[in-house]
Amino acid sequence: MEDYNVNMVAEQPWEETLEFLTSDMDPESIDICVLTDRYRTYIKELQKNDLEVSAKAIRVCAALLNMKAQALQLEEEEEPEEENPMDFEEEELIEEEEMIEDDEPDLVVGPDLEMPVKQKPRRRVQLDELKASLKDAMDVKEQREQREQERMEMDQQFEVEEEDLQSKLNSLYGRIKNFVSSPTDNVDFTEIVEQDDSQERIEKFKHVLNLENDEKVDLIQEEFLGNLRIKPKEQPS
Repeated sequence: MEDYNVNMVAEQPWEETLEFLTSDMDPESIDICVLTDRYRTYIKELQKNDLEVSAKAIRVCAALLNMKAQALQLEEEEEPEEENPMDFEEEELIEEEEMIEDDEPDLVVGPDLEMPVKQKPRRRVQLDELKASLKDAMDVKEQREQREQERMEMDQQFEVEEEDLQSKLNSLYGRIKNFVSSPTDNVDFTEIVEQDDSQERIEKFKHVLNLENDEKVDLIQEEFLGNLRIKPKEQPS
């Protein structure tokens, strides 16, 4: 492959970059290992020239490195093993099985099971097939990153809401204490409701329950569905 201008290639979509880096290869037989090495060199040249490396370029490089690792591992697994002198010929094993066949009980043979075959990574693939695989891999990674971002935003939102709730509880506890003049006094629930609004009453009731759960107040209701009174507790200093 001829030398290239990294500035020019950097402006291309990643599909065209792949085509450029494999221009001297047979489109029906792209060498994953060679392409991966070239793509890593391309990324390094971008960084060396202080050019922006896009997120997609990083994803493509990561996917290619993964494909290369799997292809090399498969090649190692498929290397022929050295002949073992203890291995027996198939004919010898058949004769031995026939000798003991009469002594074995009759067994019912079940149906053949078709096991799902997982596509094995290959060192050489078609260019169009490679593009499709890389696109799928990037789509999956983008979706995962999006879910992680959404989860982080939700966590931040919960933290803000928790801080806001605690601020409201502290403010309400202070108001309740201002209504009483002695430790034995209590305040009617209706007095802490600023507006005669059902939504506010529900919210204040939840806040009062939170204060009771935090052991900051005692709730007093002398009769079923009767007036609810709130007695603040002295907190240890």
